[in-house]
Amino acid sequence: MRAPTRSPRSDLAALLSALLIALLGFAPRVAAKGAAQLWVAPDGSDAAAGTRAAPFATLERARDAARAMRGRAVFINLEDGTYRLTRPLELDARDGGRQVVYRAAPGAHPVISGAIAVSGWQPYSGRIQRAFVGDLATRQLYVNGQRATRARTQDFLASFRPTYGLAEGEVRGIEYLPNPILNPAHYADPTKWTNPGAVEAVVVTQWKMASCPIDHVEPPVGTTPGLLVMQEPCWTNANMFRDATSGLPGIWSFWQVTRFENALEFLDQAGEWYLDRASGWLYYWPFFNEDLRTATVELPLLETLVDIRGTATQPVTKLRFSGLTFSGATWLEPSGPDGYVADQGGFHLIGTDHTPNYTGHDNLNWTRTPGNVSVRFGTDLQFDRNTFEHLGAVGIDFVVGCQRNRVTSNIFRDLSSAAVQIGGVGLDDARPPAASFLLRDNTLFNNHIYRAGRDYVDAAGIMIGYAQRTSILHNTIIDVPWSGISIGWGWGLLDRPSFPGLGDATAGMWGTFDTPTVLRETKVIANRIEQYVNVVWDGGAVYTVGGQGPTPATGTLLAGNVAAHKRPRAGSNTFYTDGGSTHVTLRGNVSYDNPTGFADFGPCPSLLDPLPYPPYCIADLIPYGSDTGGCRTYGNIRYVGNYWAHPRFEAPCPYTDDFGVSYPINLSYARNRVIESEADVPQSILRHAGSNLLPR
Repeated sequence: MRAPTRSPRSDLAALLSALLIALLGFAPRVAAKGAAQLWVAPDGSDAAAGTRAAPFATLERARDAARAMRGRAVFINLEDGTYRLTRPLELDARDGGRQVVYRAAPGAHPVISGAIAVSGWQPYSGRIQRAFVGDLATRQLYVNGQRATRARTQDFLASFRPTYGLAEGEVRGIEYLPNPILNPAHYADPTKWTNPGAVEAVVVTQWKMASCPIDHVEPPVGTTPGLLVMQEPCWTNANMFRDATSGLPGIWSFWQVTRFENALEFLDQAGEWYLDRASGWLYYWPFFNEDLRTATVELPLLETLVDIRGTATQPVTKLRFSGLTFSGATWLEPSGPDGYVADQGGFHLIGTDHTPNYTGHDNLNWTRTPGNVSVRFGTDLQFDRNTFEHLGAVGIDFVVGCQRNRVTSNIFRDLSSAAVQIGGVGLDDARPPAASFLLRDNTLFNNHIYRAGRDYVDAAGIMIGYAQRTSILHNTIIDVPWSGISIGWGWGLLDRPSFPGLGDATAGMWGTFDTPTVLRETKVIANRIEQYVNVVWDGGAVYTVGGQGPTPATGTLLAGNVAAHKRPRAGSNTFYTDGGSTHVTLRGNVSYDNPTGFADFGPCPSLLDPLPYPPYCIADLIPYGSDTGGCRTYGNIRYVGNYWAHPRFEAPCPYTDDFGVSYPINLSYARNRVIESEADVPQSILRHAGSNLLPR
């Protein structure tokens, strides 16, 4: 007699239960008995005793007092209020080794901020007001808890056309002709911009973006267009991605201007701001319901709030942060000559060590977007019940050597880049020099991520590079510009054996390797992802790239995740196994209200434009997207018991190798169900997915 079979739902429930039991089982317990208690308050004094009656004023003073209590568990209690940092809180191995807990005092909601409060507003012109702040630098401003918009032009201005100067002596930059007929007259002529060296040209295209600052403006001469000469190396890097046929910068380069940012002339709508560093004046156009005399205006200045920096031989261990708010940080690198040239997922190009390529991705020379909270060589750390908000880079970044850390029940909202980043994407990340450099056994559980990637729209909500046994469980991700969760790198070109998972790639072009990468055993379980690819396209609710493990048993598991409400027009695969993806199991996932979208290269140039950009808009009618799919996917993917509306595998760029093998290979399907709406999905699966948190 054949043994009874279990349903996909019972298998999934058992797996989830086992994982949660294991998760809760290894959670460190913090006992108050025998622990020292230190107290901090914004109106305290660092000359005080650090008691509740006589608290310290700064986190640094409390840190130093805790260091002196060697061998004892220490609770550092933060009373209500805002702790304004002028430099990062730096923590190293001296601050761990026993339980050290930075936590909110009972009933308190402390805020750790790198911003200053702005007051003293006065009328400037029309509705615009200004306040003097001095020679400060930032890329963000918040008014009454809402992110303001850096002054910008409308999208897709006419008569601004990039020119690349590929031959020696040719001009390079953005050609222009003042065109007050097709463009708003108050900023149609760049020669009248008061501070053109602060202006940035931005392009947003497919999954990428680039933002490059202007060096200077050359005026037109007669009918000869003027030129916006761009700063280097940004302009060169932004045009590294070439068309294989013509050799010219293509659709992933700076082929058109989406908009310009950061000039007083662009400040023409409520909610926009501009900071003139030369004069020290901050300008803002308030909404009708905003009174700047009573408004809370925050100007972020600090780039790192907390810097946890262990070493390979002396990691930082057993720190815990609980009930705190991390807020008001910026990131200034994109304002410099490197600008921001995205490769993918927040990893971007800086410096001059790059060569043109035809794959859309640079060859092993990337740098990461940093974290406003940064961890290097941290072990058994906990971040629980915190809020990460109004941040100008990644919320929390686990860079290298981070092991057995837990990010639990936090709220991440209004972030310029990713909420959480674990691991890097370089050769040393794929194959670390020693076990101490490895990122492994880190857990993201029950977090709520809302509106990540506000400035850098290539960023994912959660970015996982080369790491082992990462668990992403019961998180909710809502409103992200690209992918909700991104896992892996390399497109097969860093795997063993090398696989050309990119168009115009060849096996071995990024090196040949004797060992597999360390990426393996990633578990993405019972997450809810909604409103993804909200700005760009060619992403997914969950996106994988490259080998996910050396064997089927060590690959990535996607189970019980619910993905819904994709931007309707965005061409995107819901569960997107992109170039080189192999060894992925999808079990019991749900996709609904994720219609097939389209390619999107913006509008066609105006027929009246004397400097039209290339008409790539002809591709905008090409439909693209399904519930599963990928470009040059390797294969070895199992689909078991999933619920979806579009069962086909979207393979827009199939690949056949020299031996006649067509990819993807070994796609297996069992007990999947085609649905029409959310109503066709068992409520038990829908209720189980996501966090139990709501934004505070």
